[in-house]
Amino acid sequence: MRSLLSALVLAGALGFAAPVLAQSSPVDVGLGASATRENETTLVATAAWLPEWRRTAHGVLRWELGAIYVRGRDNTRFDLAEDTGVVHGGARYERDNGFIAGFGIGVQAGRTDALSGNPQFVSSVGWRWQRFSLLARHISNASIKQPNDGETMLVAAWRFR
Repeated sequence: MRSLLSALVLAGALGFAAPVLAQSSPVDVGLGASATRENETTLVATAAWLPEWRRTAHGVLRWELGAIYVRGRDNTRFDLAEDTGVVHGGARYERDNGFIAGFGIGVQAGRTDALSGNPQFVSSVGWRWQRFSLLARHISNASIKQPNDGETMLVAAWRFR
Protein backbone atom coordinates (compact mmCIF):
# COMPACT_ATOMS: atom_id res chain seq x y z
CA MET A 1 0.00 0.00 0.00
CA ARG A 2 2.87 2.38 0.82
CA SER A 3 4.34 2.00 -2.68
CA LEU A 4 0.93 2.64 -4.25
CA LEU A 5 0.69 5.87 -2.27
CA SER A 6 4.23 6.81 -3.37
CA ALA A 7 3.36 6.10 -7.00
CA LEU A 8 0.17 8.18 -6.74
CA VAL A 9 2.05 11.10 -5.19
CA LEU A 10 4.67 10.86 -7.93
CA ALA A 11 2.03 10.67 -10.66
CA GLY A 12 0.21 13.65 -9.16
CA ALA A 13 3.40 15.69 -8.97
CA LEU A 14 4.27 14.85 -12.58
CA GLY A 15 0.72 15.62 -13.66
CA PHE A 16 0.91 19.01 -11.98
CA ALA A 17 4.42 19.75 -13.29
CA ALA A 18 3.94 18.41 -16.84
CA PRO A 19 2.21 21.52 -18.28
CA VAL A 20 4.92 23.80 -16.85
CA LEU A 21 7.75 21.54 -18.01
CA ALA A 22 6.18 21.07 -21.44
CA GLN A 23 6.32 24.81 -22.10
CA SER A 24 10.11 24.63 -22.27
CA SER A 25 10.79 21.00 -23.25
CA PRO A 26 8.83 17.98 -24.46
CA VAL A 27 7.09 15.65 -22.02
CA ASP A 28 6.29 12.06 -23.04
CA VAL A 29 3.42 10.26 -21.26
CA GLY A 30 2.85 6.58 -21.95
CA LEU A 31 0.92 3.42 -21.13
CA GLY A 32 1.84 -0.15 -21.83
CA ALA A 33 2.35 -3.66 -20.57
CA SER A 34 5.28 -5.20 -18.74
CA ALA A 35 6.30 -8.83 -18.40
CA THR A 36 8.73 -10.61 -16.14
CA ARG A 37 9.68 -14.26 -15.62
CA GLU A 38 7.09 -16.68 -17.07
CA ASN A 39 5.36 -13.74 -18.82
CA GLU A 40 3.28 -12.47 -15.92
CA THR A 41 2.08 -9.20 -17.49
CA THR A 42 0.79 -6.02 -15.90
CA LEU A 43 -0.03 -2.38 -16.66
CA VAL A 44 2.73 0.25 -16.68
CA ALA A 45 2.52 4.03 -16.88
CA THR A 46 5.43 6.31 -17.73
CA ALA A 47 6.25 10.00 -17.87
CA ALA A 48 9.47 11.68 -18.96
CA TRP A 49 10.71 15.26 -19.26
CA LEU A 50 13.11 15.54 -22.22
CA PRO A 51 15.06 18.81 -22.38
CA GLU A 52 17.43 19.12 -25.33
CA TRP A 53 21.08 18.68 -24.44
CA ARG A 54 22.85 18.82 -27.79
CA ARG A 55 21.96 18.71 -31.48
CA THR A 56 23.95 16.33 -33.72
CA ALA A 57 24.18 16.07 -37.50
CA HIS A 58 21.36 13.49 -37.63
CA GLY A 59 19.40 13.88 -34.43
CA VAL A 60 19.21 15.28 -30.93
CA LEU A 61 20.64 14.12 -27.60
CA ARG A 62 18.25 14.80 -24.73
CA TRP A 63 18.40 14.58 -20.96
CA GLU A 64 15.66 12.29 -19.64
CA LEU A 65 14.09 12.71 -16.22
CA GLY A 66 11.28 10.22 -15.79
CA ALA A 67 9.11 7.97 -13.70
CA ILE A 68 7.73 4.49 -14.34
CA TYR A 69 4.84 2.91 -12.42
CA VAL A 70 4.47 -0.90 -12.52
CA ARG A 71 1.19 -2.27 -11.16
CA GLY A 72 1.47 -5.31 -8.88
CA ARG A 73 0.30 -8.75 -9.97
CA ASP A 74 -1.68 -11.24 -7.86
CA ASN A 75 -1.94 -15.00 -8.23
CA THR A 76 1.61 -15.67 -9.39
CA ARG A 77 4.12 -18.02 -7.85
CA PHE A 78 6.58 -15.12 -7.52
CA ASP A 79 6.44 -12.14 -5.17
CA LEU A 80 5.02 -9.56 -7.61
CA ALA A 81 1.98 -8.28 -5.69
CA GLU A 82 3.38 -4.88 -4.64
CA ASP A 83 3.02 -1.84 -6.89
CA THR A 84 6.44 -0.37 -7.69
CA GLY A 85 7.70 2.88 -9.07
CA VAL A 86 11.08 3.90 -10.48
CA VAL A 87 12.29 7.49 -10.78
CA HIS A 88 15.22 7.73 -13.18
CA GLY A 89 17.56 10.14 -14.93
CA GLY A 90 19.72 9.62 -17.98
CA ALA A 91 20.08 10.45 -21.65
CA ARG A 92 18.11 9.66 -24.81
CA TYR A 93 19.22 9.94 -28.43
CA GLU A 94 16.51 10.64 -31.01
CA ARG A 95 17.58 10.33 -34.63
CA ASP A 96 15.86 12.46 -37.24
CA ASN A 97 14.57 9.28 -38.93
CA GLY A 98 12.61 8.35 -35.75
CA PHE A 99 14.96 5.86 -34.04
CA ILE A 100 15.22 6.27 -30.23
CA ALA A 101 17.75 4.79 -27.78
CA GLY A 102 18.23 5.71 -24.14
CA PHE A 103 19.79 4.71 -20.84
CA GLY A 104 19.31 5.90 -17.28
CA ILE A 105 19.82 5.08 -13.62
CA GLY A 106 17.08 5.29 -11.02
CA VAL A 107 15.76 4.45 -7.60
CA GLN A 108 12.65 2.49 -6.77
CA ALA A 109 9.75 2.62 -4.34
CA GLY A 110 8.23 -0.77 -3.57
CA ARG A 111 9.84 -4.19 -3.90
CA THR A 112 9.06 -7.34 -5.87
CA ASP A 113 11.03 -10.32 -7.19
CA ALA A 114 11.32 -8.40 -10.46
CA LEU A 115 12.49 -5.06 -8.99
CA SER A 116 14.37 -5.91 -5.82
CA GLY A 117 16.92 -3.23 -5.02
CA ASN A 118 18.62 0.02 -5.88
CA PRO A 119 20.00 1.22 -8.18
CA GLN A 120 17.77 0.32 -11.13
CA PHE A 121 19.02 0.67 -14.71
CA VAL A 122 16.51 1.71 -17.38
CA SER A 123 17.28 1.02 -21.04
CA SER A 124 15.04 1.99 -23.96
CA VAL A 125 14.89 1.44 -27.69
CA GLY A 126 12.08 2.41 -30.02
CA TRP A 127 10.69 4.54 -32.80
CA ARG A 128 8.91 7.89 -32.89
CA TRP A 129 6.47 9.20 -35.49
CA GLN A 130 5.93 12.92 -34.82
CA ARG A 131 4.19 12.96 -31.40
CA PHE A 132 3.63 9.19 -31.03
CA SER A 133 6.36 6.74 -30.03
CA LEU A 134 6.58 3.04 -29.33
CA LEU A 135 9.31 1.99 -26.88
CA ALA A 136 10.67 -1.32 -25.62
CA ARG A 137 12.08 -0.72 -22.14
CA HIS A 138 13.88 -2.85 -19.60
CA ILE A 139 14.40 -2.11 -15.90
CA SER A 140 16.87 -4.18 -13.89
CA ASN A 141 19.39 -3.82 -11.07
CA ALA A 142 22.07 -5.77 -13.04
CA SER A 143 22.19 -8.53 -10.38
CA ILE A 144 23.46 -6.15 -7.69
CA LYS A 145 20.77 -7.58 -5.40
CA GLN A 146 18.88 -10.86 -5.85
CA PRO A 147 16.34 -11.84 -7.06
CA ASN A 148 16.87 -9.90 -10.27
CA ASP A 149 14.16 -10.75 -12.77
CA GLY A 150 13.69 -7.20 -14.08
CA GLU A 151 10.71 -5.82 -15.98
CA THR A 152 10.53 -5.74 -19.78
CA MET A 153 7.81 -3.54 -21.22
CA LEU A 154 6.26 -2.26 -24.41
CA VAL A 155 5.05 1.35 -24.01
CA ALA A 156 3.07 3.59 -26.36
CA ALA A 157 3.76 7.26 -25.57
CA TRP A 158 2.40 10.63 -26.62
CA ARG A 159 4.61 13.74 -26.68
CA PHE A 160 3.30 17.05 -25.40
CA ARG A 161 4.88 20.19 -26.94
